[in-house]
Amino acid sequence: MARNVERKPLLGSLNGKIQVLFAAVFIVAVVGLQLVVFTMTYRGIEAQYMRELDQTTAMIEGTVRTYVDSSVRNYLIGRAESVRGMVDYQYRRYRSGELSETEAYAAASRLMLDPVVGKIGTTGYLAGVSSKGVLTIHPKSPGADASGYDFMKQATTMKNGYLEYRWKNAGETEERDKAGGMSYFEPWDIIVWASSYKAEFFDLIDLDRLEERLLQIKLGTRGYVFVMDKNGTLLIHPTRKGESVYDETDTDGRYYAREMLERKNGSIQYTMRNEDKHDKGMTRFTYFPELELIIAAKVYYDDIFALVRTTGIFGAIAALVTLVIGNVLIAMLIARITRPIGRMRAVADAVAMGRLKDRIAVTSVDEIGMMSGHFNALIDAMEAMVTRLKSSSGELFAAVQDLSVTSQEITTTSNQQAAAVKEIVSTMEDSDQLSRSIAVRINEVSSIANDTRRVVDEGDTRVRRILEKMREIRGSNDGTIHGIRTLGEKIDSIWEIVNIINGIADQTKIIAFNAELEAAAAGQAGKNFQIVAAEIRRLADSTVTSTTAIKNKITEIQHSSDHLIIASEEGTSRIQEGDAITEELRAMFEDIRGSSEISAKSAEKIALSINQQVTAFEQILLTLRQISEGIDNFVTTTRATVKSTASLKEMAEGMQAVVDSYEVD
Repeated sequence: MARNVERKPLLGSLNGKIQVLFAAVFIVAVVGLQLVVFTMTYRGIEAQYMRELDQTTAMIEGTVRTYVDSSVRNYLIGRAESVRGMVDYQYRRYRSGELSETEAYAAASRLMLDPVVGKIGTTGYLAGVSSKGVLTIHPKSPGADASGYDFMKQATTMKNGYLEYRWKNAGETEERDKAGGMSYFEPWDIIVWASSYKAEFFDLIDLDRLEERLLQIKLGTRGYVFVMDKNGTLLIHPTRKGESVYDETDTDGRYYAREMLERKNGSIQYTMRNEDKHDKGMTRFTYFPELELIIAAKVYYDDIFALVRTTGIFGAIAALVTLVIGNVLIAMLIARITRPIGRMRAVADAVAMGRLKDRIAVTSVDEIGMMSGHFNALIDAMEAMVTRLKSSSGELFAAVQDLSVTSQEITTTSNQQAAAVKEIVSTMEDSDQLSRSIAVRINEVSSIANDTRRVVDEGDTRVRRILEKMREIRGSNDGTIHGIRTLGEKIDSIWEIVNIINGIADQTKIIAFNAELEAAAAGQAGKNFQIVAAEIRRLADSTVTSTTAIKNKITEIQHSSDHLIIASEEGTSRIQEGDAITEELRAMFEDIRGSSEISAKSAEKIALSINQQVTAFEQILLTLRQISEGIDNFVTTTRATVKSTASLKEMAEGMQAVVDSYEVD
């Protein structure tokens, strides 16, 4: 059986792929190398420029310092020698007899101390110092001994020349650099001293000459040197001399001039607004404290990038040439390597067509030759395998057919068992549902019995409370009857008191009547006594009337008390009857409570038995469901086995067809 094999230009495709892969790897490697080289070159050039800036700044500072020092030195020495000449003139006047020595010395002193002639800078002055360090002529401290200072020891040793030292005038807070020029006049032992702070000699500097020297310094193609004073004014600059940059900002809004004045030393990167935004520059600056100047050197990054760009272009050209040459060599090498692979492809095509008789001729001992030998061994192994498969495929096909029939029978039996188990499960589910319903009803009966027992207990408790209250009422009624009888006895005692009062009233009336008779017999003299006797008799009549009313009220109270006693005795008999009925009711509740307790216990036992039966049914039902699930799984498995058997049968048929398509010895 022949096979149709799609033929592709394997050799050309592999060659192209290897060349593309080589080019990609080469480009990535070269680009990475170029980036590394670019970065290292850029950093090296930047570092070189920084070193050049540092060297240039140091050189400029040295140049300015040398220029300033020479200017200050020449000026101070010149002033000292000029004043020495004036002192010598006064001395010659003394020697010629024109002046006395005292007058000549005083004239020389006045000349040195003159506010105009003797002023140097802003705070400097002229002075005369003896060879022992005593300030013989001084505008502020004449006669002071300064021999203890180191600079004075050096000055008295030198006598002539130039000297720098640190000094602080009276009223100042910190020392500053001070310079002095000396010229010795030996006849009067005077060292003419001209000194002042170095920062006060700015006017002595010839900026035009200094600018001419500094602007000759070039940094790259556009870099330059500039000098700025403490107010931000450019004293030396190629294009902006005399302009103030104190309030100028760069493209980021930073006051670069103020930052340099505050930092005094260091480096800064900034881009001016009137320049291209990408045309950034780097400035190295230093502070010249004697004149309070900022000396700076600036270089542009374009100069740095120019060499880097040139290096990158040459690197890219070299990489491109290398890539072309490498690709040609790789193509030649691949063509040599892929020839045996072409022969392998031809044999592989024959194998794909079903011919296992062709082999590859091994012509080399390198890796390709070894691969060709292994390929031949692979075809030999494949031929042996196909031969064995041909002998085994028939037996496999027969076995698969037997397995298919057996799987069908197992599937039929499994379906029958699954249906029977499902019927049992359905019956058990109905029984379980019925048992659950009975359990619910029994639990309700048990709950009702327990509720009845609780109600009976509450009724018995209330009956007992009623009995207690009945006994309390009977006791209270007995007390009431006893109190009413006691009240009757006290009313009887009141009768006696009322009778006594009536007797007293009768006697009082008799006495009053007799008193009236006596008063009438007395005539006019007994008239007042007659009025009193009449009032007493009237009071006795009122007393008799009141006692009569009291008697009536007492009689009514006695009648009411008698009725109350009769009613209380009748209530007592009713209470006794209610007590007897309540006692019978309590006995009846006792019987009901006993019956309800027996019913509740019986209902609980029945509920317990039913619940146990429900639990047993649940376990049986769970087991049957597991069995049903197992049978269902078994049925599913047997169905899958049937399907797998059918697939295996098809595969066996296909394998037999494939094996038959190969030609072997």
